[in-house]
Amino acid sequence: MRTLVLDNGSFAIKCGYTEDETSAHTIPNSVMRTKRTKRMYVGDLIDSSTDLSGLYYRSPFERGYLVHWDVQLAVWDRVFSNDVLGCTPSETDLLLTEPMFNLHQIQRNMDEIVFEEYRFASLFRAPATRLVEAGARDLIYDAEGSDPECVLVVDTGHAFTHVVPYHMGRQIASGVRRVDVGGRLLTNYLKETVSFRYWDMMDETFIMSAVKEKCCFVSQDFKRDIEATRGCIGRRRGRNPLGLEYVLPDFSTSRQGFIQGSQPDDHVTDSQLLPLCNERFAIPEALFHPSDIGIEQAGIHQAVVQAVAACPAEMHAVLLANIVVVGGSACLPGLRQRLQSEVQAQVSHRVRVFAPQDPMRWAWQNGCALATQSRARSWQVSKAEYEEMGAHRTIAHFGSIA
Repeated sequence: MRTLVLDNGSFAIKCGYTEDETSAHTIPNSVMRTKRTKRMYVGDLIDSSTDLSGLYYRSPFERGYLVHWDVQLAVWDRVFSNDVLGCTPSETDLLLTEPMFNLHQIQRNMDEIVFEEYRFASLFRAPATRLVEAGARDLIYDAEGSDPECVLVVDTGHAFTHVVPYHMGRQIASGVRRVDVGGRLLTNYLKETVSFRYWDMMDETFIMSAVKEKCCFVSQDFKRDIEATRGCIGRRRGRNPLGLEYVLPDFSTSRQGFIQGSQPDDHVTDSQLLPLCNERFAIPEALFHPSDIGIEQAGIHQAVVQAVAACPAEMHAVLLANIVVVGGSACLPGLRQRLQSEVQAQVSHRVRVFAPQDPMRWAWQNGCALATQSRARSWQVSKAEYEEMGAHRTIAHFGSIA
């Protein structure tokens, strides 16, 4: 019996078998339609298209929750097909992630589809933060020693950022905090800013997502950097060290954009150059100051302090010393250091923030390790047990181990 770990993120699916690391895939969790040809692409099939300008995205998720099942089933069909994983559900155990505080009706639909439509042999369903917590020892103690007693997980996802405290592997529900800033909002914020200042990029989600990933970073001193970039537009004025120009793809000779100077650009025209300066660090600043863009909520550093304060006092020092940050936005250079310094400025205990080498796939990697442990076997629900227990008891079972 094979075990498939499927981290079902709202932006991308990370999936693969526990016994075969080469089977790992990261696939867009959406159906895309091209602007010119109107052709539809499911998941990773978009890699075969050269018409990537003005892509229209249809995601299974709305505000972080899985509601468009027709889209999700199309993507899962692609994932389980012989072209990707070659999965035979009846001979496969499934470990599947779900959003924090998932609604019961969504959980019921998910369980029914897994067991009744795909007919998987067994299911273990849990939030991605639970898998992150299970592997925290490898980050905090370099794989030596026992599991940490308390862990605070900061998951900077596509739709939200969640701050989730754990004690002895159990979630402390009263301490969970959510900030309505994630990767999608940062991409949209960058699109609007660039469209107002330079080129109209409002329909170019694919391109601007790549610009964000390649060019943006988290400032360690925002006031200093904003002053340093005064009057800067890319490298066209004063050659500011924080400014750069991004070469946009033309989808005829180039499919991917790149930072000017990082590779040969003999045939680049001025119409392909996107100047960037304070946008590089002003966009990610929304993670720490959501009020700057009209979201009256605490920043992620304040959410961390609030989450810790909501837990018993004897846990505060341990939680602050064991903060693990994961998710797509955790890939932004400087985020870990800035989060640590901002939290340290507000508390008296020592603060340590850890980030894995690959924050996007960390939950999936820990899921693979957890699935091989004996305790995970006891958390699974087999198809026969699901048919005997029914949907309500299955939901209660998974809720008891979250």
